[in-house]
Parts: sequence; C-alpha cells; structure tokens
Amino acid sequence: MTRLIVKNLPTNSTEKSVREYFKKYGNITDCSLKYTKEGKFRKFAFLGFETDSIANKVLSSCDGVFMGSYKLQVDKCHPFGSTDKPRAWSIYAKDSSAFKRKHGEQPTETTEGPSSKKQKDEEAENPELEKFLEATGVSKKKEPELAIVPPSQEEQELLDELLQSIEGDTSLSLIFRGLPASIKAKSIKEWVTPVRVKALKVQNGKTASVAFVTFNRPPDVRRAMLRNNDFLGGYRVTITEVAKEEEVEEEIADPRGNDVPDVDRETEEARIREEILDTGRLFLRNLPFATGEDDIRELFKPYGEISDVQVIIDKKTGNCKGFGIVEFMFPENAVAAYAENDGQIFKGRMLHILPGTEKREAPKDKEVEQAGSNFKKEKAAKLKANAGKAHSWNALFLGPNAIADTLAEKLGVDKSDLLLGESGESAGVRLALAETRLVREVRDYLLANGVKLDAFSRPSTKRSKTIILAKNLPAGVTEDEIQRLFIRHGEVNKVLLPPEGGITALIVMGNEVDAKKAFNSLAYSRFRTQPLYLEWAPVDAFGGEAKKASEEDTEEKVEEESEEPKKNKRDMTYEEKKELKQKKKKKKGEAAIVKDETSEDPEMKEAKKEETEEEETQNEAVEEKSEEQETEGIDAGCAVFVKNLSFDTTDESLHKFFSKKFRIKSAKVSRKLNPGDPSKNLSMGFGFVHFYTPEAAEECIKNLQGELLEGHSLELKLSHRTEVDKDSLKRKSINAAKQGQCTKLLVRNIPFQAKIKEVENLFATFGEIKDIRIPRKVGNREQHRGFGFVDFLSVGEAKRAFEALVHSTHLYGRRLVLEWAKSDDTVEELREKTAEKFRGDKAATKKQKQRLLAIEKDLERIEDENADP
Repeated sequence: MTRLIVKNLPTNSTEKSVREYFKKYGNITDCSLKYTKEGKFRKFAFLGFETDSIANKVLSSCDGVFMGSYKLQVDKCHPFGSTDKPRAWSIYAKDSSAFKRKHGEQPTETTEGPSSKKQKDEEAENPELEKFLEATGVSKKKEPELAIVPPSQEEQELLDELLQSIEGDTSLSLIFRGLPASIKAKSIKEWVTPVRVKALKVQNGKTASVAFVTFNRPPDVRRAMLRNNDFLGGYRVTITEVAKEEEVEEEIADPRGNDVPDVDRETEEARIREEILDTGRLFLRNLPFATGEDDIRELFKPYGEISDVQVIIDKKTGNCKGFGIVEFMFPENAVAAYAENDGQIFKGRMLHILPGTEKREAPKDKEVEQAGSNFKKEKAAKLKANAGKAHSWNALFLGPNAIADTLAEKLGVDKSDLLLGESGESAGVRLALAETRLVREVRDYLLANGVKLDAFSRPSTKRSKTIILAKNLPAGVTEDEIQRLFIRHGEVNKVLLPPEGGITALIVMGNEVDAKKAFNSLAYSRFRTQPLYLEWAPVDAFGGEAKKASEEDTEEKVEEESEEPKKNKRDMTYEEKKELKQKKKKKKGEAAIVKDETSEDPEMKEAKKEETEEEETQNEAVEEKSEEQETEGIDAGCAVFVKNLSFDTTDESLHKFFSKKFRIKSAKVSRKLNPGDPSKNLSMGFGFVHFYTPEAAEECIKNLQGELLEGHSLELKLSHRTEVDKDSLKRKSINAAKQGQCTKLLVRNIPFQAKIKEVENLFATFGEIKDIRIPRKVGNREQHRGFGFVDFLSVGEAKRAFEALVHSTHLYGRRLVLEWAKSDDTVEELREKTAEKFRGDKAATKKQKQRLLAIEKDLERIEDENADP
C-alpha cells in the first residue's frame, strides 16, 4: 500500500502546496489533484509514496489533522478491480446514485450496445412514427448518407489485374477508382497536392481507369482520404484502402455500418494476450521517476525468467521518464505478469501495462554475406552481442604485443632485443616478467586513485551501470584519445589511465543511457589494430580510499619504528598491507573511545565496562558453541530418509516431531516449483532428517518407524545422500594468510610447451629456489601434466614471488594460477589421503576408480624417480 487518497483539502490547494505539506514524510512519487470538466477543484487528491512505510506513516499521522481550517481525511487507495473498493457516492461519479438522480437513467456510450442501435433503426424505419411526426408538425432530420459507388465490371477487372502485380506491405497504400480513361500519373500527383506521393501505378481501360498510390507516412494517407468523392476532370473519384477493398460489398449492403458490433472489453483483452504471447514483451507506463532496472526486475521476478529490462532514462536528469520494457524468456510468463500487475499500485503510481512490440534487430553488415569472411564476421557479432553479460574476466589483462611495445618504449630498446636478450633466456619468460612489472605498476596506480581491485575478483558482484573497464589497449594510448573515443556517445565524467604505458583504463560515463550506448557500440570494435575489450565494473569499484604518498610514508614510518625496520610498501605483501590498515583503524577507534571516556562520569564508565565484559562473555560462548557444531559436522550414515509425509507438513513440524526424542541437526521437506503459483512451492511427500552420529540415526529408525505425523504413517530408512559443501561451489579465492611459514608454491595451468628450465628461470627472479618439481604424464615422459611445485629457501622470497605473479602473469598465453602448497606433504601422505576418500561407507564411482589408479601410477613413478641415483 503505497498510494493514498486525501479528502477535504482546502479549495485553494495546488499540487505545489500539497507536495510541500507532505514532503516531510518522505519521497512523493505522484500527486494528482482532481477537477471537474468545468475546472472546479473536487477537494481531494491521490498521493503516491516510494515505500509502504512512508505511506503508513502518512496514514497514521495525517488522518484527522487540520490543513489550514480543513480537517483532512486520509485513506488507502485501492487498485483497479479491487473488491474492497468503497461504493461511489459523488455526484460526479457516473456509477453513483447521486449522478443518476441528477442526469436520469440515460444510457452512456459505454452501456449502449447493439440492441439499442437496433431499436433506433427500427424506430427510424417505422412508417407510422413518420406519419405521427408529420401530423404533429415535428420534422425528422435524417443524417446525410454518403453513397458508396460500386465498381463497374471494367473497373473490377482492372483492379484485379493491378493487385496481382502488387507485393509487400500495403498499409500506406490507397486505391483510386472512377478515374478518366486517359488519366496520367502526373495529373493524379497534382490532384493530391500538397500530399507527396511515394509510388504510383495506373491501370488504364477503355472507359475508366484505376490507380494504386503509395504514400510515405500515415498522416499523408489520412490527408489523401479527405479527397474521397471529390471530382477530377468531371469524374467522381472513390478512394479506398487496400485492406478494405474486399469489404466494399458489405459496405454497399449496409452503408451505415450499424450491424457492426462494438469491440467489448473481453475481445480487447484477448487481443492483448495474443500480442503478448507473440512477443513476450511488456511496455510499462506511468512508472515513478525514481524507478531503476533493479526495481522492475524485483517486481516481475516471481513470474518467470526475465531476459531483458529497459528503463527509459532522461539524459538531463538521469531519472526514469516513466516508461519501461520487460522481456520474458517465455511469453506465458509475460501474460501472467500482465494479468496480475496491470492497474496495480507500484511505488505510489497506478501501473499501466501494454503489449510490447517485437525487438528490432540490428541490420546485418553487408560484408557478412560475402564468401570467405562469413565465420569471422559472425563470431565477432556473437561476441559483441554477449559483451554485456556480467562475466568476471581478468581485470588486469594485458595483450602480449602491447606489453612488449610499452616496455621497449620505456627502456629505449628495440622490441626484438627485449624479447631475445643477450643472456639466452626464453622469449616467453622475458615477456611474462615484463607483464608482471606492468601489472604491478597498473595496480599501484589504480590503488593510489581509490580503485578497489578486490571487487573485480568477485564473480557474482553487482555491476555498475556507468563505469566501464577498457582492457587490451594498444601501447602508447593517451587519456585524451580514450576521452575522444567515448565522448562521441555521451558525457564522460572521468577517465583513469596509468600515465606511463597504460594498457587498462576505467571510464566513468555521465548517465546510464550514454554508458549503455557507448558499451554496445565499442565492445569488441577495432581500436587501432586490435579489438577493444570492455567490461562493466563492479558497483564498488571506487570503494577504496585514495591516499597521498606523503601520508602513506608517514604512516609507514610510525608502524615500522614500532615493529620492524623500514620497509617499502611496494615490497609489502597483501597480508602485511591488510594488517597495516587494520591497525590504523584500531588506533582511530581507540582514540575515539579515549576521547569519549574523558567526558563521561566514573559511574557511566564502570557501567559500560561491565556491559562490555558481559557481551564479550556471551559472544565467546556463542562462538564456542558454533565452532563445536561445525567441527562435529555430518558423517556418512547420519541422514534419514522420511517417506509418506503429508503434503501439509512443514519443516518446522518435521523438526519438532523428531527433536522430541533425538538431538538432530536439521529437518527439511523436499519441495518443487508450483506451476500454478510460482511464488509458492509444493511438498513432494518426503524429506530428510540429519543427525550428528550414525548411531542416533539407526536408533531413530528403530523407534519411530511407522509413527503417525499429521495422520500419516512414516516410513524411515537410512539415506546415503551426501551434503554438498557450499564453499566447494564457490570460486576459489587465494588467501595469503594461509601461507604461515610455508615456502612451497603450487603452480597450475603451466603451458605444456613450457620447459622446466623456463619455469625455473621465471621464479628464480624473485629468490633462490631450493627445489622445483613438475610431474610428467604416464607413458610420455617428454611431456608434463600442467602443474608443479616451486620451493624457495626462505619465506620472504616465496611471498615476494607469490605477490608478484598471482595477479595476472601469462606464460605462452596461459595465466599462471598460484596457491600455497603444504610443505609437509609426502608421497606416503598423499597416498593415504587418496585411499581415505574411498574407505568406509563411501562407494567409489567408475571415474573415481580410474582417477585413483592414475594417481597410484604417478606416485609409483615419483618413488622410482626419487630412488634413482
């Protein structure tokens, strides 16, 4: 309930004064004052508010309150078709008794149907009525009827011959009949002037002619129809529409058209539903100006999967214009959404829904149809169409050519010298090291300007509608060049590009409309010599705090003097930077507490201290309890399958039934989607109860087998269903805090063409390597398996390598994935852990057995290699 009706307003009220009076309660989305046809104010208005809480506050606070000398009456506004709507009593309401007393029982246009028209026709054709009117001296005026001249036989033949050669859309075309036999196209064009003719075709006969005329716009067609039955060279010209030419005979039979019934509401509703079923799109009107795409998705999400949402935005204000479009994946869901929401109240406004038209497809490039370039063009078009999807790509991706060009320009050397070098190192290793250096510079620049890089690594984060991330930029791109590229599509507020060799940029557009236009136009388009990669940045991309270099140096000095020798922030690890920020926040909080305590009384201090100690004790108890439950977990054989449940049984009743005699962890009734009402789920008649120990589950089956629950006899048996760990479904995140004193790195996604020496050279740049091991494939000792272990001599060297290479380092085009390995893992421990996976009640699948055999062979080969002298 977000819409209210306010009655008994002052007679001099205006929209401005009403808004001014109610704006203190919250945002007003609609204010509509009602007037009569003569312009007299009816002393009531409709008010719409953004949320239910604001409307309820106004209802409770303003009902019965005086506005000037008038006592206001505030009540809920009911949507169209509501059964709770009160009966109309006003003299201005057509369905009220007061209106009928004043105007009598006169039939309105809406109530007049075919029966009343038929009665009028019978009265008009009654000869006795005409005699009576003549005797009383009353003259009956008949409406002038325009006779429709039927086409002659020659005209009909000419017309059939003319229409046979016509194809395509004829909605903007007219047929001219009754023309002279010697008429020319030029004469017809001059006759319809000033209306411009797009195309004209004349079919001449012996005594008459017909013409087929096409116009440019619907207004031209309407203006040309005004010349119907006018004379051209002494001949009366009849003009008809092409679609209605077949209906001429029916019009001649009944020129008044009185036998055509009016279109009733049911027919109109059926037509609207058919259109929605064809397109699956809804056109929304009367939306609040504060509406966004998320609000529309939240409103229509219960009805089915939504494929597209568009909110028409005003470029000047950045607010919604009051219109929007929703497209559903399945048209049936669109029909259900239309039936439920048309005429309903949404954020204080009456929502008006119309069927949407088909989505216009972008015209295909002519070059696509040329042979030889079809696949390449189609692939580019497909990438461009899917560019707007919120994928979480590598935010710091740098193209290899741009890396080499940028670094060669910085160092003042040729590109070939940079890749080949004099030490004989691999070009892939040198390129990977160059990329690592540029990535570090880009990270430092973005962090210094307040960019929150951690937000880009979250795959399910909410995306911004105005911030665009541009990647794969060529070497030497300037900020002005990026500005000129995007400003063609709208206002650009900010461009963030590293000054030296920037290959990644952040562009902040002025509004959502311009941002979407720029994104759709420039995504995967050619920029200089390579495609431009665009991605929507996260909403909190600028959530970090930009710090000046002087402030950072000062804070570092204070921290380093108290703990360890001076250390450059670039050499600090991610964990050390995180600890530094936490200590700064802690110091600020302690300073604020000290400041507050100095101004408080001793009694207040003591009371706060006791409350704090009590809260800490409670929190510790809760944490210990939660840790105990987490450590206990659910082992195999702890789940009981419960059959023959009543469809009315809920999770709470099932949990209550079993928890009376046993200590259970959870009880859940299995449910499925309700096709009739997607907002509710249907019970499937069975469920699962999880215990903490297998013994408790077996005892439950023995004691509660056949017990009645809500009139149903329960069937219990042990379930072998395993719980899916939610953390295993999430994307892996690399946490530097897991390192501890570990010096070993696990490196994944190593290219198969890379040699062990190349991997060693890459990691040796950051410290001395104690050992490097890359397992080889079984049966092919020349090729490795794509992962390996790198062990450094010290913890600091391992940290430095991890921090440098973990963000975005590619070797031969493949990004290296780094994790901390467990330094105490041995071949025997790996064998034991693998065997434990298939012990107990867990049954191994065929794929698991094959994987186990492959691992056993690898372990045997590793033992043989270690045994060789």
